[in-house]
Amino acid sequence: MTWSNVPGGPPQSSPSGPSDAQRAAWERGGTTLFPPGKLADRISTVLLLAFGAVMTIVTAVVGIIAVISATATCDAAAGCSPGGYIGGTAIAVGGSFVIGVATVVLAIGAWIRRRSSWWIAAIGFVLAIVVITWGGVVFAGAADSPSGSSVSATA
Repeated sequence: MTWSNVPGGPPQSSPSGPSDAQRAAWERGGTTLFPPGKLADRISTVLLLAFGAVMTIVTAVVGIIAVISATATCDAAAGCSPGGYIGGTAIAVGGSFVIGVATVVLAIGAWIRRRSSWWIAAIGFVLAIVVITWGGVVFAGAADSPSGSSVSATA
């Protein structure tokens, strides 16, 4: 239940009661922090931002483990360079982080302007998935290349 649904009027903050301007603002819903129509928007925005943050953290952990395991046998004698592995991981983790920060900033800006923000978080979430996929493709390309971590014998 929000303050706008309380029967009997607004809460009394002072013994003399609110002024007419304060009461009119309260009746319009101008003083409620989370109006009923905006509550679903705030919840969906926060959930999308949280899922994006968890996805970035998981990508960072998986990326670090993948780079360590892929570069364990990678050396100059095998004709291998770890640049593709590190680059793919950097694209995935760094891009997802930058998109997440930009999404948080834009969502907070929408909240300050009292605008809908769920679509900003949804676009940021989809862009983070795209960047993580792109980084994974770069990483897989480095692993599949002939100069990857596997030693190939030439005749």
